Amino acid sequence: MFVLRVFLSALAVLVLSTAALPARDGGDSIRTLEVPVDQSEPLSLDGFVEAALVQNEQATLEDMLRQQSLFTPIVGHDINLGFVRTTAWMRFALVLSPEAQRQQTVFLSITPNFTDELEAYVAPRTLDLKARDFERHQMGDHAPRSRANLSASANILGLELVPGQPTVVYIRARNVDASLNVSTVLLYPSDYEYGAIVQNLMRGAWFGGMGILLVIQFFFFYFDRKKFYIILAMDILAVSSTYFGSLGLARLLFFSEGGLGNDYLTSASSWFGLTAGALSIAGILELRRRYPLVALYFWFAAAAGAIGVICVFAGVNRYFVILAGPVILVLTTLAMIVALLDFLRSRDAQHGLNLAAFGLLWAGLIATNGQRYGVFPLPSWVASSYAATSIIHFTLLTGSLAVRLRNAEAAAREADRRALVAATVAEEHANTLVRERTRELEAARRVAENALSAELQAQDRQVRFMEVISHQYRTPLGVIRTNLESIGLTLRKDDDPNRQRLDRAHRGVARLVEVLEVNLTRSKLQGAAYQPTFLDISVAEFVAAISRSARDLLHGASLIVSMTKEAEDVRISADGEMIRLAVINLLENAFKYSAPVGSTTIWLDVFCEAGEVHLRISDQGIGIGDEPPMHLTGHTVRGANAAHIIGSGVGLSLVKRATDAHGGRFVLSTRQGGGTEATIALPFLT
Repeated sequence: MFVLRVFLSALAVLVLSTAALPARDGGDSIRTLEVPVDQSEPLSLDGFVEAALVQNEQATLEDMLRQQSLFTPIVGHDINLGFVRTTAWMRFALVLSPEAQRQQTVFLSITPNFTDELEAYVAPRTLDLKARDFERHQMGDHAPRSRANLSASANILGLELVPGQPTVVYIRARNVDASLNVSTVLLYPSDYEYGAIVQNLMRGAWFGGMGILLVIQFFFFYFDRKKFYIILAMDILAVSSTYFGSLGLARLLFFSEGGLGNDYLTSASSWFGLTAGALSIAGILELRRRYPLVALYFWFAAAAGAIGVICVFAGVNRYFVILAGPVILVLTTLAMIVALLDFLRSRDAQHGLNLAAFGLLWAGLIATNGQRYGVFPLPSWVASSYAATSIIHFTLLTGSLAVRLRNAEAAAREADRRALVAATVAEEHANTLVRERTRELEAARRVAENALSAELQAQDRQVRFMEVISHQYRTPLGVIRTNLESIGLTLRKDDDPNRQRLDRAHRGVARLVEVLEVNLTRSKLQGAAYQPTFLDISVAEFVAAISRSARDLLHGASLIVSMTKEAEDVRISADGEMIRLAVINLLENAFKYSAPVGSTTIWLDVFCEAGEVHLRISDQGIGIGDEPPMHLTGHTVRGANAAHIIGSGVGLSLVKRATDAHGGRFVLSTRQGGGTEATIALPFLT
C-alpha cells in the first residue's frame, strides 16, 4: 500500500539478493512439498519455493521452462522487491503423503490482493513438461476475475491433488505502479472457511469503525467550526478507500473485468490521503501558529499528494511514487516529535492521546515497511499492521479532539460564569443609566412628536397652497384661452402668421396648466396619508393621455412612443393620477439629463412580458454613473454625476413609491450605447 513505502527499491532488491536468495545449486529439479491429509492448520511453503527474477517483462512460461537454472531456492515463502520493473517467478511442487487413499483438495492463497499481473500455471508433473501441459489461471488486478478464483476478494486457487501424482505450480507476478510483493501459503478447506469468516468479520469491523470515526468528525465540526475536522474526515475516507482497493473489494464490486480501475482508485486514494493527512495534522497541532517552519514541510507534503494524484491519472506514478516513502516517514516523525514536546510541556490527556496516536502510526509504518521490503525478518501478517495501527491512530486522534472539545466547553462555561457576574454588575449600572436615559428619551419624544406634527401641517398647507394656486390660475388661464379662440375666429383663413402666434400662445397656456396639475398631484402624493384609488384603465388610452401631457409639458423635447399590439389591448387596475405622475417624472428626468449632452430625443416603449405591462423610458443623456442604480431611488438621493444639474432627488423615490403601491416593479439601469433606461412594470388584468 502507498503509505507503506518508506525505503528505496534498490535497498529491497539488495536485501532480497543477499539474504532471501541463497547461492544457486544449479539443479533443474523442483522442490516438492509433501502434503499431509486433512490437516487443520495452514501449510507453510518455507524452504520449498524457488524464485527467479526476470528483467524481461514479456518472458513466458515456455521461456522459464527452458531456463530452469534461473530458479533459486528462497528462505521463506514470499518475495518483497519494492518498486521495480522486475517480473517475479515462483515455482514449487506438491504431492500427497503416502498414506493418502483419495484425492485431496487444498487452496493456494497468493497475497497481496493488489498485484497487477498475477498468473498461476498448474500441471501434473511429468518427465518433460511443456507450456501446453499447464492450466493457466489469471488472478491479477488487470485481468478479469477468474471463476477458478474461489474467493471474491482474494487470490485463492483450488488445487486437486491426486495420490501418487505430484502437481507442479508456477506463479508469475508483476506490478506496474506498486511495490512487488508475493507471498504464498496452502490452506485446507476447513481452515480456509474459518479464516475467511474471521477475516470478513475483522474487515467489516475495520470498515465499520472507520465509518463511525468519519461521521464523528462531522459531529465535531457541527459544534466546533474548525476546518481540520472535515479534512481529517477526508483522510479517514482516503485510507478506507485505499484498503477497499488493496483488499480486493473494489475489484469485486466495480472492476471485475480488470483494467486499471483498481490501480487508479488505490493509488489516487493513497496520494489524496497524504494531502488530507498533512493538512489535518497541521491544523490539529496548530503548526502554522506555533511552528511555521514545520508547517511549511506539511504544506509541501500536501502539495506532493496533490501532484501524486495527477501522476496517477497521467500514467507516470511509478516515477514519482519513490518520493512517497521518505515524505510520509518524515511527516509522521515530525508529528510525533511535536506531540512529544506538547506532552512534556502540559502532561494532559489531550496531548498524551496525540503522542500515542502519532507514535503508534510511526511504529506501524516502520513494521509494515520493514516486512514489505525484507529489511526485517518478520512474518507476512506484519504487512497488515498499518491497517490496525491506522484505525487505532484515528481513534486516539478522535479521542484527543473530544478532550479538546470538552476542555473548550469547560472554558466556555467558566467564561459564561464570569460573564454572568460581570453582567449582573453591569445590569445594576445599566438600570441606573436606563432610568436617566428614559427621562431624556421622553423629552426627546415630545420634541419629535411636535416636529412631526409641524411637518404634517406644513405638508397639508403645501397641498392647500397648490390647490389655491391651481384654482386662482385656472380661471384667468381659461379666460385667456377663450379670448385666444375668439381672436382666432376673427382672423382671415389665409392669415398664417397670426394663426401661428395664436397656436404658440395656446401651447404656452396648455403647458402652464399641465405644470400646475403635475405639481399639485406631486404635492398630494408626497403626503403621508395619500392612498391610491384603483380603477380599470386601458393602457392604450393611458399612454395616449401621457403622451399629450408630456408634449405640452416638455417644450423642445422629441418624444417617440411605440406600443406593441398586445399592449394596446391590455387593461390594468391602477390609480391613473399616481402612475401618470410617475411616468411624467421619468420623462422629465430623461429630458433634463439629456440636455447637457445636446440630446432631445426620449423614447417611451410599451410592451408586455411575463404577465406584466412594461413602460420603458429611455434617453441618451449623462447616464447613471458609478452608483448602484437602485440606490438612486432613495429619498433625496442624487447621482454624483448630476450635481451640476438643478434637482431635489425626490422624483425617483416618488416613482418607486407609486410602483410599489401598485404591486409592480421599478427597474433603473444603464442603457446600452449610453444614457439611462427606467422601466415601470405593472401586472395587467387577464
